Amino acid sequence: MFKCGGFMAVAILFCAATASAQFDFARNEPDGSRYEGGTRLGKSQTQTYRAGIVLEPGTAMNYALISVPVPMEWKEQRIVSINEEKMDANLASRIEYHTLPGGAREMRLQLWNVQLVKPLEIVVAFELQNYELLPPENPSRYVIPKQVPMDIKQYLQPSPTIESNEGIFRKMYNEITKERNTDWDKVEALYSFVQNNVKYDNAAWSRPAKGALSVVKKPSGQWTADCKDMSCLFVALCRAGKIPARIVRVPEHCYAEFYLELKQEKRTGNSRGALPPGFWFPCQVSGTYSFGGIPEKRVILQKGDSFPHPDVDKPLAKVLFLEEGFQGIGEPPKFQFVNDTVVK
Repeated sequence: MFKCGGFMAVAILFCAATASAQFDFARNEPDGSRYEGGTRLGKSQTQTYRAGIVLEPGTAMNYALISVPVPMEWKEQRIVSINEEKMDANLASRIEYHTLPGGAREMRLQLWNVQLVKPLEIVVAFELQNYELLPPENPSRYVIPKQVPMDIKQYLQPSPTIESNEGIFRKMYNEITKERNTDWDKVEALYSFVQNNVKYDNAAWSRPAKGALSVVKKPSGQWTADCKDMSCLFVALCRAGKIPARIVRVPEHCYAEFYLELKQEKRTGNSRGALPPGFWFPCQVSGTYSFGGIPEKRVILQKGDSFPHPDVDKPLAKVLFLEEGFQGIGEPPKFQFVNDTVVK
């Protein structure tokens, strides 16, 4: 069996049964639009994200499995339409969409007895509307949750390259936040600390993440990292302080989100329904200062930072980023994954 893929590729085995292509447009989390509080939607842009694979004519394969990350709905990302490009109805009907624990969705397709005489394009186009997020109007209303909802608890645990259970991060959290009065100020202190003490290393983007611990193990004044490791460090510091936090990945970049809830006395219902327990707030750890809101309008590919390992012999192992996967039985043809964006 061969296994191929792109940067930090993920190839996942799945059942042989086929089904009509389906995509659940329901948002993965409440978008907050029914409630008072949280981030506010700003300007938007419409864009088309194309995801898939192009196979060239070549040797025959008995079996092939293809998995490709695709966008899913979030508060700031709306799916307008889905178009299976250049595929006959039979092939399109065999595409399956699966939501993975941790905040990502992928397109899966299996092929049998592949003998290509011409290129085969398996590409799905997602028309999206993506919004910038504006900060909340009154940040002092938000506090670190005393009881974290079950679906949020995963964002308090260590993840690959986010070693938040290491004692150094709890010590750093206490030192950084000791003079801050509000919980919002505490999180902003963590954010400012990473921005002010880690020098951005652009060349590191082409390499796998080294992790939060690798950054702080260097002598003070010599901390360098790209957006991956800077975001990992911020998330590790948050989790060490019992603040839920996670990575958000967009094409060629990533940033972070943290989770706070409203003060108990502020949780009053209104005509549109009761308030949710809390809200996610974005922050761009590398680059221009953006805390509590973000001008980012690129396609969101994942929220979270713990996904199945590509090696099926390591069922409990996890990876930071979910990527394209291609594996099967037989000699693989030449192929190229498709992941491009056209802004309208």
